[in-house]
Amino acid sequence: MEFVLGALNNFINNLPEGLQIEGLRYLFGAGTVFFLTWVLLAGVLAGRRIRQPLPATARNRQLLREIRNSAITIFVFVFAYSVTEYTLFELWGKSVFKIYPDVATYGWPYLIFSVVLWTAGLDTYFYWTHRLMHHKTFYRFFHLTHHRSHNPTPFTAYSFAPPEAVLIYLFVPLFFTIVPMHDVAFVSAMLIQILRNAVAHCGYELFPRNWSRHPVLGLFATVTHHDMHHEKSNGNYGFYFTVWDRLMGTEHAQYHQRFDRATQPGNAALLQSPG
Repeated sequence: MEFVLGALNNFINNLPEGLQIEGLRYLFGAGTVFFLTWVLLAGVLAGRRIRQPLPATARNRQLLREIRNSAITIFVFVFAYSVTEYTLFELWGKSVFKIYPDVATYGWPYLIFSVVLWTAGLDTYFYWTHRLMHHKTFYRFFHLTHHRSHNPTPFTAYSFAPPEAVLIYLFVPLFFTIVPMHDVAFVSAMLIQILRNAVAHCGYELFPRNWSRHPVLGLFATVTHHDMHHEKSNGNYGFYFTVWDRLMGTEHAQYHQRFDRATQPGNAALLQSPG
């Protein structure tokens, strides 16, 4: 009971700052991408729409649901961090997270490399946990909430059920117990993550023509890549890259065709065509 009360007290103490940090990060990422793609540049990007948008009423209901779910996700992230932090100090007397404050400890090249390593590690973690959540045994409990956004928006980025939010968060302590990372690198990685997440759900193909077929650039997942995952509710499980989908044979056969359609002139007239 003493341990539970201690963890709860740590959570309460961390709550105001945690909500502020996570909330601002989410609003910065999802809000910026939403404003740019759905408001400021909506006319310019009209021909880059991957699928027909939802009717206004359904879209607004979805946006409200996503923002509500995202608020819960932010709360869960703060709670998970507080409990993890308290547990580590109780078990070891100090944090086992390899966070270091001085850049000179490993130098700037390593700091940049650690962000790359984070990105590759997160993509691997995400691919396999994502496939696991799509298994019929776990899908409803973990992942159904996220897939209620069949035609996603930038605010879909954090629209999770609490169990999925916890599973996503677990990558953080797992990574930090293995890889040293500077505060600047971590903040940079998290900002990249939320921006990439919001872009992947924005519904507009922002990548240049022929990107998906390029031998090197094609290894980076496009908006169409993840949008097809929401449309089909399977396949295209990768987050940053297409590597695992290609290796495991889970990339949609029509991915390149759909990407080509989204990036060709006159796409707006083709949206009614089945893909």
